[in-house]
Amino acid sequence: MRYGTFLITLVALVLVAAATPLRAQEQTEFYQQKERWGVGLQAGLMSGMGLAARFHPQGRFGFQLAGGAFKGSGDMIGDIGIEGQFDFDLDGRNRFYGFVGMGLYTNGEDGDDKLDGPFRAGFGLAYDWAFARTMVFSTSLGLTYFTDGVFLPLPQVGLYYIFD
Repeated sequence: MRYGTFLITLVALVLVAAATPLRAQEQTEFYQQKERWGVGLQAGLMSGMGLAARFHPQGRFGFQLAGGAFKGSGDMIGDIGIEGQFDFDLDGRNRFYGFVGMGLYTNGEDGDDKLDGPFRAGFGLAYDWAFARTMVFSTSLGLTYFTDGVFLPLPQVGLYYIFD
C-alpha cells in the first residue's frame, strides 16, 4: 500500500514539474508572443482622461493615447494625453511597468482657459491587474509637473478591454 501511494505521489510531482515550465512560459509570453490592443476608460490628471486606446507591440514597450471632452452645467472641459510604457515584470496578463507621459487639459470656452497649468508631464510606476481573461484594471502613481511650476504625485486609474 505504501509503495502505491509513493508511486502516485512521484508521478503527480513529475507531471506538475513538467507542466510548470509550460505554464510559466505561456504566462510570461502574453505580451511578447504578439501585439496586443486595448480600449477603455482612464481617469487621470497627467496623461489624459476619458476614452483610451492602448497598443503593446511584441516586447516590453507599450503606448497609450487618452482624451475626451466633457460639458457640464459650466464650461467645456477637454484633454488629450499620451503615455509610453516599459514593462519591468510580466506575470501573464498582469504587468508592472514604468511610464512617461504628458497631457494638455483645457477648461473654458473660446480659448479662455481657466487652468493655471494646462500642460502636464511626468513619470511614474503602474500595475495592470487582469481580473478577467480580457479585462484589465490599471492603477498608477506619477510625479507630475504642471506648467505653472507645481510638482504633484497624482494617481491614475483605468479599465481596459485587451484584444489581439
